Amino acid sequence: MKRLEVSGECRAGFASPFWIAVFVLQAGVFVVATRSVGVAVAMAAAIGVAALLVPWIGTPRGTLVFGVVLLVTALVLPGDMALKYRIPVGGGGIFIVDVLLMLLVLSWSVQLLLTRSIEIVHSPLTVPVILFLVWVMIAAVIGQLRGNDIKVILQDARGLAYYVLFLWIITLVRSKDVIKLVLRVLGVCLVTDFVIGALLALQGQGERINFVEEGVSRFPAPNEVFVMGTAMLATMVVVWPSGRRRPWYLWLLLVASLVGVLLALVRGYWIGLGAGMAFLFVITRAGQRVRLVVGGLGLLLTVVVALAAFSPALFESLVTRALAIGAYASDTSIQYRLIENRAVEQQIGRHPVFGNGLGTGYLFDFSRYGVKPFVKVYIHNNYLWFVQRMGVLGLGLFAWMMAAFLFSWRDLRPSFTSGDPWLVGLIMGSRVMVVSLLVVSISSPQFNVKGQVAVTAVIMGLAEVAGVLLREESDGAGVPAGNPGPIV
Repeated sequence: MKRLEVSGECRAGFASPFWIAVFVLQAGVFVVATRSVGVAVAMAAAIGVAALLVPWIGTPRGTLVFGVVLLVTALVLPGDMALKYRIPVGGGGIFIVDVLLMLLVLSWSVQLLLTRSIEIVHSPLTVPVILFLVWVMIAAVIGQLRGNDIKVILQDARGLAYYVLFLWIITLVRSKDVIKLVLRVLGVCLVTDFVIGALLALQGQGERINFVEEGVSRFPAPNEVFVMGTAMLATMVVVWPSGRRRPWYLWLLLVASLVGVLLALVRGYWIGLGAGMAFLFVITRAGQRVRLVVGGLGLLLTVVVALAAFSPALFESLVTRALAIGAYASDTSIQYRLIENRAVEQQIGRHPVFGNGLGTGYLFDFSRYGVKPFVKVYIHNNYLWFVQRMGVLGLGLFAWMMAAFLFSWRDLRPSFTSGDPWLVGLIMGSRVMVVSLLVVSISSPQFNVKGQVAVTAVIMGLAEVAGVLLREESDGAGVPAGNPGPIV
């Protein structure tokens, strides 16, 4: 870790002027009420919320709470609710998740200013993440200069802004307890998403798709969470030391994740997870490889047989969807993506280096299938999205960030044998997860959508901190005396 000295003013005396200001502002509500009762009520509510939140801002506990609430909201709150209420801005809006991210960044910034001694985790990702975020702002300006819709620019920037969570983690998290707390929160989110999806499925709210039997529909849940969960949890189970008993809930979470991925009926998810498991096979030892192959195939077979017993039509759909992976000529969905890719590639040729800017749309011509040409902004291929919006420079910074993460753990191998299994599982599982998402992103974007970016950035940051803690445990160094870290 690299130590950075930051001077900060004492917070003594802050509370008294603050509460005086709250009292004065609330007194002003009565004056406003003489003109508009509605505005007065909104003003009183806003002042009350601020009075509750501000004492938490800048504190270690408050910053952690804001971050946890943001993760839970981004992963669990249904999209129609998360995007229903907004503050109108530029034709778009500031939503619940945006407010939570702003609160987190504000609390984080204040904490950094008030902390006298900050240890920054040395990570090869720090520079590319910062440069990538800077380029996001530049791409937004380019988009505005080229006349793109400010609403779509904000929409694009919103998802990419969550990469700042990586910097939040590596500047403030220093404790194994905090790492495990965040992992538990993510586990609870996974279970909650599965339960919500099951309840919606029972109400018949699943999405009907091609190549499935009558009455079978896609599991109505944020299935990307299950892809990430399966990759992480499978790795933890495989690399868990033989002499130590795995917690029972790891198996429960793994089964829920695997069922969620299968019920999503998304072939790209299955291919991505297959690539992740192949990567795990390469980086593990001989005994762990046997565990991966035998245990993985056994678990998959058990789950599939159970699903077949529960619903033969579902089993038929799983088989049909799997066999349809290579049906390029007859699959309308694949043809849709190929036509989309060609349209985007033509647009990339206009500004290949710097990109067309955030918020850029393109003309999509699907007329051969009876659909009138229309302007689209969504691109299934995440890499084409980066080049179209942010140019080769933007894609290059993203590739630098991913490559730095995938290769930054190799010198930790000697510490794996005796290290904390949670830290080891996090370090290896995060890489398997990223490999899976990189493959999935060829047909389904994972690195520019708020929920996926939030989880990915946080897990990458936790993995980097875990690497430092594991190395310190191995060396017997520990955290320097008298400085337990900003979050304990």
